[in-house]
Amino acid sequence: MLLGIFSDSHLGFGSLDRYEEAFNRFDESIGIFKDKSVDYILHAGDLFDHSTPSQEVWHKTMTCFNKNDSKLSNLIKKEITREKKVEVKGIPIIAIHGTHEHRGRDFANALDVLEEANCLLHLHAGYVTLEKNGEKVCIHGLGGVPEKMALQVLQKYNPKPIENTTNLLLLHQSFKEFLPFEDDAIATLSLADLPEGFDLIIDGHLHWTNEQKIGDKRFLLTGSSIFTQMKKLEGEKEKGVFLFDTKTKELEFIPFAQQRKLFYNKLKFDNAKPEEIISKVNEVIATIPLEQKLKPLVRLKLVGTIAKGFSQKDISFSLPENAIFSVTKNFEMSAFKKKIGELKELQKEKKGVIELGIDILEKNVGEAKLEGFDTRRIFELLSLGEVEKAEAVLLKE
Repeated sequence: MLLGIFSDSHLGFGSLDRYEEAFNRFDESIGIFKDKSVDYILHAGDLFDHSTPSQEVWHKTMTCFNKNDSKLSNLIKKEITREKKVEVKGIPIIAIHGTHEHRGRDFANALDVLEEANCLLHLHAGYVTLEKNGEKVCIHGLGGVPEKMALQVLQKYNPKPIENTTNLLLLHQSFKEFLPFEDDAIATLSLADLPEGFDLIIDGHLHWTNEQKIGDKRFLLTGSSIFTQMKKLEGEKEKGVFLFDTKTKELEFIPFAQQRKLFYNKLKFDNAKPEEIISKVNEVIATIPLEQKLKPLVRLKLVGTIAKGFSQKDISFSLPENAIFSVTKNFEMSAFKKKIGELKELQKEKKGVIELGIDILEKNVGEAKLEGFDTRRIFELLSLGEVEKAEAVLLKE
């Protein structure tokens, strides 16, 4: 059996040509899988860039899925509390939701909508068995969850490979080994936490490709279809899709026909004047081949210190229009180095507004000594104005 694998399409991301690029990459991916005559397609999360896509994004998304239209395949997914028959048209797509699509259990997920439209099978904390010519392949999947809960949820899910079957596991989480520092808000999972016995464990979420062997475990980062964060590692590797032969266990990478280039430069300055910084930046830009079929991305990260009497406001650039620039200026003023150091330590603990709100609510619940209280669920309901639903849940608890 031949499987197509890709992830992090981020449909709806960006504007203008970058907005179109996400849909073009999705079309190209499906086209590659058709040309290679794959039997099934696996998507490891973040199909959409937002949990509630706009009408325009839905329209373009359905246009993409309609190109994968032929006979219906009948599949049965088995989850912790239920078994469901799902019909999927075209080359059957099996997908997990990502962190961008994650919503509380009281709300419909965008992938659930696509499942009802026969576009894909949405897998979460369950598995589906595929068969062809007597061969059995089992796809297990756990959709993206908040990082601080990932280890706990994976242990509760506790996927087990099916005997005499090729087993693959789809995930969408961060792993400590791929991050610069440890922070439970960013990652609670390590590669050592991965379950045993799977022929291939596939992870989305992180946007560069990587394949590793950890003992008997085989781990694949699929990478994203497009650039969204301009990470340095992304600029060093091509973007594309994977093919996996379930009999030979061979994994093949197929790059996209056109690659948008990312040029990442970190420039460090010491007590520099604005004109020195501007001159150096212009010098670096002059060395970058900006004439590309797809507008290149240029990430400039400026760090260090500025000369006394100047501030970041004194540094401005006139950037070429034939590239998409991202310039971050993280300068420290010499007189405030100590204070900046303290702020950096605080920044490592920085959390989003939602996570901060949940933390505060959890603290209050703890002080009130309430047991069996689903803090995250209550917070999500209240934040979306679902007061009556929240009251109903509280009364049950």
